[in-house]
Amino acid sequence: AFPSSTPSLHLETPRFRTVMTQTEVTATCLVHSAYDAKVSWLLDGKDPTSRTPVNQASSTTQSISSNLTLPSSQWKTLNTITCRAEHHCFNSTEKTSNVKG
Repeated sequence: AFPSSTPSLHLETPRFRTVMTQTEVTATCLVHSAYDAKVSWLLDGKDPTSRTPVNQASSTTQSISSNLTLPSSQWKTLNTITCRAEHHCFNSTEKTSNVKG
């Protein structure tokens, strides 16, 4: 039987120096869950409008990694970035990071 516990999320955002020196930056969301959760991203509380590339890989049944890559110019305009994990077996869980310089 799978535990019905809520997954834990870890959100990694690029360093300020990376944002200032690279043309693209990547945020990573690690989801630790017994379920194959769907990971989605919110930029300033909204779904990304452009076709932002999101890469989701399930390394094990316990851990899911999702990467969101954005142009640095877009990243600099953001206030918050949110990673959300959803599955019908638990309430959706999210982690938000304030990225405003």
